[in-house]
Amino acid sequence: MGCGRGLCTADKIFIFINIAFAMYSGALLATAARLAWDPSTYTWFRFLCATQYRVSAAYVLAAGLWLAALVYIAAAAAHRSARTCLHIYAAGVACLAVSEVAYGAWMVTSLAAWWRSAPEAELARHGMDLLHDLKPALLAVERYRDVARPLYDMIEEVEREAPNNAFVIAVFAVIGIILQIAAFVMARRLARRPDAESRAGPEPCACDCDCDKRACDDDSDSDARDAPPGWRKKANLRMYTILDKIF
Repeated sequence: MGCGRGLCTADKIFIFINIAFAMYSGALLATAARLAWDPSTYTWFRFLCATQYRVSAAYVLAAGLWLAALVYIAAAAAHRSARTCLHIYAAGVACLAVSEVAYGAWMVTSLAAWWRSAPEAELARHGMDLLHDLKPALLAVERYRDVARPLYDMIEEVEREAPNNAFVIAVFAVIGIILQIAAFVMARRLARRPDAESRAGPEPCACDCDCDKRACDDDSDSDARDAPPGWRKKANLRMYTILDKIF
């Protein structure tokens, strides 16, 4: 258990955050590709909300690329000027958060205005009413029952499962906000860390168990000259330690 305590250091948490950022970046880029090339995704959105569609497609693509750039900057901090890279990283996370707030506010206000006055919104309301009228008609068709029944089931499934999309989006949005806050805090914390500490390598043996500390020393040449053929110091010392604990 003691060997797992190193996972909770600031460096490791920062790595985990950026792994999550890389996953979010891939998801956003895949969504941007679907908005651009998948007719099942963009056709209805572009027809009903043309302005919101264009802005959303551009923003999702830009956000995915921005997150990918943040992950690259975080990786570059391990090989270049760490403090400069971390300051740039923190500024990038802050800019991303501001852009998300601006995009979300614009989408809410524009969609509210669209729903009140746009002709496409009235068309969407008529379309929803049409679905409710279409379901009894599908059940009444006896001649094409093998086609009508699956269509009816699909409409029922869409009406039942569609609200889950909003729930999933809300959950991932909350997780993204938490990750961005944690990324900003960790970047600032690591940037304030002294250079000597940031450049220091890991201790040769961070384990808190009762194993022989000599087993962690690979560079020691003591007793190497008198060792018999086939002797492997690290493995044999560990074996003797285990035997000593048993007996």
